[in-house]
Amino acid sequence: MRRKNLGLKVAALAVTGTIAVSPMTVRADEGTASTAVLAPAGAAAVVGTASGTGTTTASGAASTTAAPAASAASTTTPAAGTATTTATTTAAATTTATPAAPVTVSEPAADPATTAPNNVDYVVGDDKQGTDIHFKADGEVKTTLFGAEITIPVHKDYNAEINPEDTKDEKKLKDTVQKFKNTDLGKLKNDDLVMHGDLSIQKEGVTTPFDSTNDKAKDVEKTDTYTLKANLDVSPVHNTINAMNSLVGNFTSNGKDVYVNNLETGLRSTFTMENNLDGSFHLPTDLEDAKKHYELSSADGKPMIYRINYGKYSFAKDKVTLAMDLDLTKMESFENKYSSASAAYKNLYGKDSATGNANHVENFNHPDSAYGTYYQTSVFGNLKELVNHSAKTIQLIMKGIKFNSANGNRVESEINTDTETERITDKTVTTEGTVLGTLVGYMNADTGKQNVRGKAKFVWGAIQNDAGRDKVAGQDNDKVYLTVKFTDKERTVTPITPVNPVTPSNGGNGGNGGNGGSRTPIVNPSTPSQPGNVLGEDRPTPSNQGEVLGENRPTPATVENTVAVAKKGEVLGENRPVAKNLSTRGKVSTGDYNFAGLWASLFGLSVLSLAGYVVLSKRAEEK
Repeated sequence: MRRKNLGLKVAALAVTGTIAVSPMTVRADEGTASTAVLAPAGAAAVVGTASGTGTTTASGAASTTAAPAASAASTTTPAAGTATTTATTTAAATTTATPAAPVTVSEPAADPATTAPNNVDYVVGDDKQGTDIHFKADGEVKTTLFGAEITIPVHKDYNAEINPEDTKDEKKLKDTVQKFKNTDLGKLKNDDLVMHGDLSIQKEGVTTPFDSTNDKAKDVEKTDTYTLKANLDVSPVHNTINAMNSLVGNFTSNGKDVYVNNLETGLRSTFTMENNLDGSFHLPTDLEDAKKHYELSSADGKPMIYRINYGKYSFAKDKVTLAMDLDLTKMESFENKYSSASAAYKNLYGKDSATGNANHVENFNHPDSAYGTYYQTSVFGNLKELVNHSAKTIQLIMKGIKFNSANGNRVESEINTDTETERITDKTVTTEGTVLGTLVGYMNADTGKQNVRGKAKFVWGAIQNDAGRDKVAGQDNDKVYLTVKFTDKERTVTPITPVNPVTPSNGGNGGNGGNGGSRTPIVNPSTPSQPGNVLGEDRPTPSNQGEVLGENRPTPATVENTVAVAKKGEVLGENRPVAKNLSTRGKVSTGDYNFAGLWASLFGLSVLSLAGYVVLSKRAEEK
């Protein structure tokens, strides 16, 4: 049987991290529309031993995503003795200090026969979320129809980009991309094709469950040490590879026999303290120390087909990036899926149960010169079985993490308590900081059958799962966040200086001090002796002008001050009526009306005297 060089690129399985990084990515065509190349997603050069494939790459992306949006500030000023609360959100501070040089460890290269090239840094950036699916096949298939041999052209080109928003509302791939309508991939929900992740935290030395911060931020102390766990659901990788059968098999009657070669795959997980959080990851001193503090393991009991490549990345105080390479040494034995009964190897991986000898290990990477028995193992059917026998849920454990302080979502509260001698002020300040994780990966492969060549590529970027969604980040945020909270308390005691009492002065009401509660007001209900005085409605006249009429009682009017007020036209009291015996406000009472009869008599005498004088004067003139 002759093998054709049919290429299938299966691109990218991505593993999670804890910070959203915005790496600088540069894409370039590889000669086909379905293949993309990214520049290394990192700023720091990778030091250490390369992976078993002899490939050395740069570390993960270095740019950091901004913290969750800040809430508006509010301030409340209560009365004395009540609590004062001030809520403010402080923008993440920009660190200007030069970071310390990252720590690296050395690790021996893996056996090339048990791994595959991992160029994840050149394929996908840390900011990737969702799934990209690309498959292209070109060629021709010869078949017999009604006894005649005919040639059928094959031109297939499938491309889909599933974003986090596409995973909502139970949408299927065929609803997002119509071209997948009649494929097995198109029948799957978009959410089943996208990896999910979650971060949780636990204080070291305790047995309480890990806290995913889905209901509130995790309270931490700067004196304690913590462990971070990244739970990663990679079952969408399984779903994608299994559903590929309808694509790679569309040019052959048996998709599992389609040849697979030039396999590349890898994962990358990055954990970063955001700018609103000051903390530190553990910096390993050697390889053994690194393995003790950074562990990758299965979460469902199935074998792991990836391992951490400790020598490929470096460790920094506020950022750790871990590369994961294909590792076939842990895979258990399973039956060879090649359809021919004459296959040289009946079982692959693990050990033969009868002899105890190691079975053949297929890494889907060998030159054309090795054609022969490899064609019986390096097929799509065995690639599917390899993926299906591996763990669908994995976890990354990171130990020895410290948190020093935070400056995000600052909230201040103050409670004042007064006693006779002192004021006690209790001030509380809370701040929050964020850890953000990413999981990205890829898988590429060439495949073929007869005269058809194809390339396939898959790229994955994890999104936050619903169950562990961080409370502070919010339910609409698909980034993998974890928020920690600091609480600082301060008590201040201020002595209170006593105030000297004030001695009240005596008023005009005897020993009662003019303000005593037992005072008896002096009231004279009689009417004024002078009709021109305006004393006010129902206002009594005092019998003694020097006496106090009582608390809040108006001053009585006298003849002198009443007349003066009347001359000026002033109002004697708010809302007081004018006296009935005042015809106009402009008249002034002099009191001369008490002698009217006397003045009339004198006036009459004067008139009579004048008349008598006139009569006497006329008689004298006549004589």
